[in-house]
Amino acid sequence: MSTVESSTFILLLVGIIFSIVGFIFRIFPPKKINWIYGHRTFSSMKNTDTWKVANKYSAELMIAEGVTLTIFGVLMLFIPNPGATSAMLAIGLILLSAIILIVATERQLNKVFNNQGERKYNV
Repeated sequence: MSTVESSTFILLLVGIIFSIVGFIFRIFPPKKINWIYGHRTFSSMKNTDTWKVANKYSAELMIAEGVTLTIFGVLMLFIPNPGATSAMLAIGLILLSAIILIVATERQLNKVFNNQGERKYNV
């Protein structure tokens, strides 16, 4: 398998995994704050309310990112002779997706909750 095929395969695989995990978290969100699975950050683990909002938001975003990564993976199949650039692009897109997932979820928490974990308003 060449670098082009490997990077395309990895991008497709990660996109599908993101989508599946997002759907699993949407259907079976982590009920209690834990250190095993879910969106585990200091701000999401302040209380049950922040935990639920963070995990619901991150599950939806993970699904969207998974679909996007999968689409990019399919599009990369049609790029003629992309060379090593395709591997860099695939890795960059995956890392960017992970960073966006964390940052966007934390911004959502900051929008909804104050520093003590109390709601600013009902959402």
